[in-house]
Amino acid sequence: MTTLAERLNGLRWRLRASRRLWSSGAEPTETFLPPTPQVLEPMGEIDVPGPGAEITGPVFIVRGWALFPQSPTAKVEIRVGGKLVGRARLAHLRPDVDEHWEVPEAISSGFELAIERALVELPEGPTRVEAVAVSVAGESHPLDPVEAVLGDPKSASATGGGKDPLPPPPLPTPMPSKKSGPSVLVVTHQLSLGGAQLYLLDLLRQLIETEGARFTVISALDGAVREDLEEMGVPVHIFGFPTADDLSSHRGRLEEMAAWSQGRDFDVAILNTATIFTVPGAELAQMLEIPYVWAIHESFHPSVLWSVLSPQLQERAEAAVAGAEALVFEADATRRLFEADAGGGRCLTLPYGLDLRPVDAWRASFDMREEREKAGIPVDAELVVCIGTIEPRKAQNTLAQAFDLIAARHPRAHLAFVGGREDPDCEALERLIEARAAGGRRMHVIPITPDVHSWYGMADLLVCASDVESLPRTVLEAMAWETPVLATDVFGLPELITDGETGWLCQPRDLEALAEGLDRALSSSPEERAAVARAARALVAERHSLPRYGRQIAELLGLKGGGDVAA
Repeated sequence: MTTLAERLNGLRWRLRASRRLWSSGAEPTETFLPPTPQVLEPMGEIDVPGPGAEITGPVFIVRGWALFPQSPTAKVEIRVGGKLVGRARLAHLRPDVDEHWEVPEAISSGFELAIERALVELPEGPTRVEAVAVSVAGESHPLDPVEAVLGDPKSASATGGGKDPLPPPPLPTPMPSKKSGPSVLVVTHQLSLGGAQLYLLDLLRQLIETEGARFTVISALDGAVREDLEEMGVPVHIFGFPTADDLSSHRGRLEEMAAWSQGRDFDVAILNTATIFTVPGAELAQMLEIPYVWAIHESFHPSVLWSVLSPQLQERAEAAVAGAEALVFEADATRRLFEADAGGGRCLTLPYGLDLRPVDAWRASFDMREEREKAGIPVDAELVVCIGTIEPRKAQNTLAQAFDLIAARHPRAHLAFVGGREDPDCEALERLIEARAAGGRRMHVIPITPDVHSWYGMADLLVCASDVESLPRTVLEAMAWETPVLATDVFGLPELITDGETGWLCQPRDLEALAEGLDRALSSSPEERAAVARAARALVAERHSLPRYGRQIAELLGLKGGGDVAA
């Protein structure tokens, strides 16, 4: 008969394996997980705190699970340092335990106790956390103890997880500067790193340089771009995640935003992205009776964009779009999605601008060999790069499969996915790569980074495999770096790329077409790639001039001499 420790180790392995499957969306199979066993002896485990954990703060949690083969758990007594500190709350849901043990009580086998240190007077230093479970039938089962350390109860919050003091409360959003000129309300969805956020950053830099206006940004979600905005002297206010299904809460949020805006005397507004995050900004502009211009990057029909909203809020979103002075798109294909509902006269295609000055500064001092060595990429590799967060519409999984199909024909080729993060989509990509013949050796998932420019410089080819894109910034930036681009033939991309002249195009949602496109681009001669790269750079410099785009947006906002907004 196996020992209890061996059975527990087996359980831990099965739980880890099943969690890996769940996080990637896969279904457990009998070939991977053994049949559900029966509980033959009492068992359980203390999950929190973990072995060696330092426990700080005035309150800490003991959490775990306990199972008996024939009867429910009646009580769980917790001791810390040999001192009885209380009985745990029972019947916490544990679907992970229920998945593996054929006992009715498994689903509710969890327990938890919050220990207030001031009441039980626990001394600081090394200690032992113990739990003893007792069944209704009177059977007692001590769980394996956990050795931990009790730290200063005043050094952290009640979660006991950190040592750093709480940051000071945020200051109120500053008023825009007192200098003359229109006051512009800027509404965006989030301030994390992303194409639409960097678009807005470039635009505001240009408008601040050239227009006598004052800007205040409000965003649903915070992020790294906030620091850049504040360094530019642009006040930032975070208004929080908007409700999608509760009209009363939505109205309350608008009232709060309207109260915040009092005294700021906004003259006009610009909205960045058509999402549920920016709809409240459009309604705020309507409440303030100021005109607003909406920059829309999403290549989805309005009915799809607003499908996450309740019917009442869908109507408000449609009214918000209808009330805009102008709707600005970066591609004709995206504009056509909105024209039927919004009216063609207010829908404009303006290819957005890219600031080439920092690109040229990076290129002037860029050392490809040094950067590849730092990144762990062979210096002589043919490096294919895909930049963007890992998500289904960007088709990184399909790209990994396509690369595997042509890898044997291009033995020096490596593929780097730049945009990894800890989520199920990224884990699924990593598992898919592990299963491919070229995976572990020549495909790499790189964490999301603000320093994407080094990857443009290191790359021999950038690939955009998305099946939905308006005009991705990564493609424009690669072209500005004179890095050749292979992209799918969707929405604004064929308006930018002429196949074989300024890049290469392939059909979306077609594995063979993507593999053939990769093979064609990687099989091109150095002279062909150089010619494509030069033509692409010239096109970006001409078609995507940031100063020209800034002037066009300034005219729409009425910033030229404070005139009226013109659509």
